[in-house]
Amino acid sequence: MALQNSKPLTRKVYDQVYSDVINGKYSSEDIITESRLVHEFGVSKSPVREALIELCNEDILRSIPRLGYMVVQITPKQIRELAEARQALEIYMLERSFHMLTDEVIAELERLNHANRKDAEIHGAPMDNWKRNMTFHLQLASYAQNQVLYGLLEQILRKLTRATTQHFSGYDRDNPLMKERSSGARHFEFVEACKNRDLAYAKRVLEVDIDSLR
Repeated sequence: MALQNSKPLTRKVYDQVYSDVINGKYSSEDIITESRLVHEFGVSKSPVREALIELCNEDILRSIPRLGYMVVQITPKQIRELAEARQALEIYMLERSFHMLTDEVIAELERLNHANRKDAEIHGAPMDNWKRNMTFHLQLASYAQNQVLYGLLEQILRKLTRATTQHFSGYDRDNPLMKERSSGARHFEFVEACKNRDLAYAKRVLEVDIDSLR
């Protein structure tokens, strides 16, 4: 992401506005103004403008001349296209790396699954589930040892963050669907397929996991 080496104030504004959009403080097509953020954060226009420009670059906001920055609505068609691109990318990376999934690597994934399940007992909101999901899939993708593909997947997952919070908003943690998401059951199933060296089944589990958001 372009803000990795940004100034602290720019990063602070970016992180807060991004979080507010993701968590529903701002709805689709709401307008955010520079002056509002300058007042809210008590900073100059420069870091606010830099943060807003980056959010526009990520298609989270759209600049409307003489008005402000509009929150971009993510449509069902965009979600389907992102999920399709994600599936193609993750399946390819799995095929590329499957022979490198040693017993040690598989044990690492299994430890991550247990850590995520334990965390889910405390943090079960849609955003929490999605963060754990991203952590698992990015860890898996890292074994393909291709930083370009990894970066593309990370971008897609970030764009899908709004989709998942939008899709699961209104569900409480006792909802059966939310319980299933929190449990990480498919991730455990995936690891079992890896233990059995069953690439075909691992791919099917991965496809089902990704398709759950379409």
